[in-house]
Amino acid sequence: MPDAPRLDPALIRPALASVQAYVPGRPLSDLQRELGDIPITKLASNEGPYPPFPAALEAISAASREQNLYPDPGAWALRDALGERHGIDPERIIVGNGMDSLIKLLCMALLDPGDELVMGWPSFISYRQGAMAEGATWTPVALRPDGAYDLDAVAGAIGPRTKIVAVVSPNNPTGGVVDSEALIDFLDALPPHVLPVLDEAYFEYLPAGSHDGTALLRDGRYLVVMRTFSKAFGLAGLRVGWMAGPPGLAEALAPVRNAFDVNAVAQAAALASLSDADVELPRRMGEVRTERARMADGLRALGIDPLPSEANFVFVEVGEDRAAAIDRALTTRGVIVRPTAGFGAPGGLRITVGTPDQNDRLLAAMREVLGETP
Repeated sequence: MPDAPRLDPALIRPALASVQAYVPGRPLSDLQRELGDIPITKLASNEGPYPPFPAALEAISAASREQNLYPDPGAWALRDALGERHGIDPERIIVGNGMDSLIKLLCMALLDPGDELVMGWPSFISYRQGAMAEGATWTPVALRPDGAYDLDAVAGAIGPRTKIVAVVSPNNPTGGVVDSEALIDFLDALPPHVLPVLDEAYFEYLPAGSHDGTALLRDGRYLVVMRTFSKAFGLAGLRVGWMAGPPGLAEALAPVRNAFDVNAVAQAAALASLSDADVELPRRMGEVRTERARMADGLRALGIDPLPSEANFVFVEVGEDRAAAIDRALTTRGVIVRPTAGFGAPGGLRITVGTPDQNDRLLAAMREVLGETP
């Protein structure tokens, strides 16, 4: 068969040349074939270590029998349930195929070439990708030493072409959290031409008294709040994210949205998860916090000091010259963690909090690896 002609590079939008594509990890099946009988412990993607809630599993089974039909394009039942739970008008809620898709929608709808998105860095790469793909300017601001966003520095970076300011808290990949009172002061001081986005992907893991974006919306503040069912709710494979914002946001995003963005099984599972949330979330979040503290203590005993984290992961700085070697050595032992060069932290590793057995395997493997990696 003759080789097919390659796509003409002149057809590709120039803005995409500078966009760093997401680099996925190796498929687990491929790694398992390489390692043989060694069990695989995946602690790389911040997934919840537990299956979907019982009610969600039942809903998935029931919805699977009706997949000859298109899903509800407006996700009305899920939006109504989210609105009732959080005291927000469902018309102001947008459901998407994970938070990544919602971030891209915001950038597509709001950013022109020359506009600006300001955010902390290292942080969640989708904001950077979304802005740069539209030809907009991406302005990074250094984090605080504890891995949280420096809100004063972010405010100082805002210019006349800034349209979006992203605050990721808990921050991914560092786990740092902004102070709730400082966040209110920050929001109140923003100029009117800036739309603030509060990324609360790990909201459920926060301790009592932390910021709550939905409460800020109920208080009448001007912002977008983003959350997901991927982490605490255990639905990462089904991809359901949602955001709520000012009136008019949903209408502004409508021209760039896919008609059937969230499949019917995902909608059913997310809706059922809300009915189980008050029972399942406190128990599961308590287990994650306990294991997170135990993992952090174990790493400190090995000479690695994680940053303080209020998410379902910890971040360790091991040095740019060691991070890749440690990652490879852990992988050969069946333990997968996430190097953070793509997030802007080339010397770091992000380690998801797993089950007690998974965390034991991580600490045992790390003990061996550190002995081999001076």
